[in-house]
Amino acid sequence: MSAAPLSPPPDFWSFSLDFYARPGVAEACLELQDRHGLDVNLVLYCCWRGDILSEAQIRAAIALTAPWRAEIVQPLRTLRRRLKPGFPPVPEAGTLALRKRIADAELEAERLQQLALDALARNEGPVLSPSRQAATANLMLLAALCQAGDSTGALEQLAGYLD
Repeated sequence: MSAAPLSPPPDFWSFSLDFYARPGVAEACLELQDRHGLDVNLVLYCCWRGDILSEAQIRAAIALTAPWRAEIVQPLRTLRRRLKPGFPPVPEAGTLALRKRIADAELEAERLQQLALDALARNEGPVLSPSRQAATANLMLLAALCQAGDSTGALEQLAGYLD
């Protein structure tokens, strides 16, 4: 009797939705974004990749996504956050509805960024299943390249959620 073949790892977007929904992951990702300036999509990419990435591979992921992040994702996020407390004299119901549409657009922009990263990974070869060891190494290198300061504890905590 032959062993059942291992199922391929999920696409990046499916992994991200599942991983981000785990208790503690969203908070850890937002801390890395807001306190340390890391791109959540790159953080998730480092967790998704089951292999330890080289500096060149992480630099390529940063270079691929930086313009999209700066010109599309971040402006949408800034606008969405600006509308959170309302925007007098516009009625609150109107700003809430607009904020929801902007949040949907922001999520779609992040999904498109992840599609680009997924394609980048698959062009490099087979994508391995996520592992804590690879995620930790990848996250530490990402933080160093992005000069994310003292983010080691938060990065190790996030990688631990892969267990």
